[in-house]
Amino acid sequence: MKWEQPPLWPVAIPSTMGFVAGCIPYLSESQYLTTETKFSLFAPFGMAAVACMLICLLQRRFESKLEMLAGSLVSLLVSLIPQLLFFVWFVPVILVWIRESVFVWRKSYPAFRIGAWIGLGAASGVYMGGIFAYNVV
Repeated sequence: MKWEQPPLWPVAIPSTMGFVAGCIPYLSESQYLTTETKFSLFAPFGMAAVACMLICLLQRRFESKLEMLAGSLVSLLVSLIPQLLFFVWFVPVILVWIRESVFVWRKSYPAFRIGAWIGLGAASGVYMGGIFAYNVV
């Protein structure tokens, strides 16, 4: 898929949904989100995965929605699993997402790569939302 000008939806929608998903554990008082699990990334990443599924499956522009969905889920997993081992893994995830947001629209890429871009945006939003909510809320 190649665009004539930079599209806004693959940048804004996944990162905003991820940001909201990253803030929700800090804003809601729930029996499932206790003090110990509030700092866990699993609930926000689960919400981001559902948001990515909705974004990918509701697209009319792409023919291979499942390929785009697979790309977004793979990039979410690649963003989450190393974070469990390396504390600062969110920094390369955010930097790669910014790079993809600047360059991916200029060339023709398959749906899997567009899905990976969407997944990286959601993961970056989760990380930024969690940092924001921890420090501000």
